[in-house]
Amino acid sequence: MRYPKRLFRRAARLAALTAACCLLASCGALGFGVAGVDELLRAPRLSGQYSEVQKALNAYLGESAQLKYPTGGEYLSPFLFEDWDGDGVQDAAVFYTCAAKGQNVHLAILEQGEGGWFVTQEQEGLSTGVESVTAAAMRDAPGTQLVVGYGSSQGDRFLAVYTYGHETLTTVLQQTYSEFLLEDITGNSAQDLVVIGTADGSALKLQLLTNVDGFFHLAQELGVDGADGAGQEAFTGCATLASSVGEDGSHYLVIDGWTGGSGHYLASSILHYNSRLQQLERYTPLAVEDLYGTTLRYFSILRSADIDGDGAVEIPVELGEEGGVVSLTQDRRLCFVAWQDYTSEYRVEKSYGVLDAEYGYYLALPPEWKGRVFLGENEASDAWEVRGLEDESVYLSVRVGQAGSAPAGYASIATLGGQKVQVKVGPKASFLDYPALQRAFYML
Repeated sequence: MRYPKRLFRRAARLAALTAACCLLASCGALGFGVAGVDELLRAPRLSGQYSEVQKALNAYLGESAQLKYPTGGEYLSPFLFEDWDGDGVQDAAVFYTCAAKGQNVHLAILEQGEGGWFVTQEQEGLSTGVESVTAAAMRDAPGTQLVVGYGSSQGDRFLAVYTYGHETLTTVLQQTYSEFLLEDITGNSAQDLVVIGTADGSALKLQLLTNVDGFFHLAQELGVDGADGAGQEAFTGCATLASSVGEDGSHYLVIDGWTGGSGHYLASSILHYNSRLQQLERYTPLAVEDLYGTTLRYFSILRSADIDGDGAVEIPVELGEEGGVVSLTQDRRLCFVAWQDYTSEYRVEKSYGVLDAEYGYYLALPPEWKGRVFLGENEASDAWEVRGLEDESVYLSVRVGQAGSAPAGYASIATLGGQKVQVKVGPKASFLDYPALQRAFYML
């Protein structure tokens, strides 16, 4: 019986989460360091098909494999169950290392036979860690492809695309990368692969690879930077690569690039797929002369995202006094922010609020407060407050404290580790209720 793939992904995530919880508990109780964690990862206690696959892999290797957990992407488990070769029968892929094969990650493919699971192919990966694993279902391809991002402690990142068929694992693409994205950019009802890397040691380049007969082929290569005019610095790296759908249904790419002399600031650039020319091209929003300068921001935690879930990616913009006045000692911790959709026909501001960079969250405020409020400290100096510019009346007080320690009048709206984000609504903001403030909280 062939089970739905989403069930296996859900089971894989559950197994990864369970193993991670066990690791944390064991490390805390027994005082393991990094080496101890590696030992725990070497032989996790798994059940069902996970245990069967692990036993088959260990028998093939002649030793116990150390499982390698991806740190991001579609899968969070070292076990991936899919129909990799398209024969209608579920296969398994496992990421691991072992003493006999050195430090680099290895990928093994296993199939099911009358005697159980058995290894058909295994291949050395491109580095010592697995950062991201994604499955690519390409049109006209018999099975499902594996897109794997490898990383090392030195910061090197490598991308590999694997295809599997007739008991053969083939690497169809491998290269360095900064970020990658699987999305139907060209509108051909198949997944395209967008890869951003570095060219000539510094400048960014983007590659668009489209699906042709079940394989990724290079369709376009272009440089990426934020410079719309003279005197602006090129991007030195990519922080975020996101796909956005515009009001007209066409596809955009929103890129957050590292910039500035030290490379610690962010600015954004937008590319649009021109279906007539069948290529990506720089997109300049209407009524925005300098997108680079407009989106240049000093809080690197502010990354472009679909903050309201409508399919369009918004770019965060740090506001000056047009957002309000920051009048407190934490002026480099808090700032007013607006999230802008630049891919609509006219720039649309989707959200306005406050960034708390120390704790890494954004709290949306009523848009009518924009430019009419300031941020100040309360008398106890344990919270920041939103006050009216004209009468200095307190609209909203916000603090971060231990659970169960909220002063009178405060209510918790979110959890940050072992702490709570607590708010108190002032008399002039009585229209705000706590469920609305919970929805206004956004963890960055």
